[in-house]
Amino acid sequence: MSQRRFFKLFLKQPSVNAAVTPSSKKAAIGMVRGLDLSKMKYVVELGPGTGVFTDILAKRLPANCKILLIELEEEFIKPLEKRLDDRFEVVKCSACNLSSLLKDRGINNVDLVISGLPYTLPSEVKKTLFATLLELTRNGTHMRWFTYFPFFMKKHYSNFPMKKTCFVLWNFPPMWIYSVN
Repeated sequence: MSQRRFFKLFLKQPSVNAAVTPSSKKAAIGMVRGLDLSKMKYVVELGPGTGVFTDILAKRLPANCKILLIELEEEFIKPLEKRLDDRFEVVKCSACNLSSLLKDRGINNVDLVISGLPYTLPSEVKKTLFATLLELTRNGTHMRWFTYFPFFMKKHYSNFPMKKTCFVLWNFPPMWIYSVN
């Protein structure tokens, strides 16, 4: 996908498409820094977009790991499905459906949730999603997400025991990556 097309998607729905350009490979490395991916069995990625974080997961997660990708933007789905192997399942829906998606698949334990979602989600989506994410992290799920504006983001994630994992200068715009667990 071209930079121009990506930017147009951002302008069309900034609350769905949080970034003006795809994240960099350095950002993807930062998202998984310090995680032992080799032992993971089930991973969820919220808002994979063009799949920059997905690509590093595909390379580093074991062959027996299942990865659920939840994406709302139709234009990102087919390119993801075409290039990913059978460990990946791409679902077009809102991230607020995470709890029911896991239940439908009989998944009780998630090792990692990686999120590319904006903190400016609609309140009804955020309320449902955050309740699920809080429950998952309390049960041992590791969560990673990024922001370009940590001051504003921290207000939205105030219920999470988050810590800054790293700062990625080599991304446009530069990003801060946060973790829970």
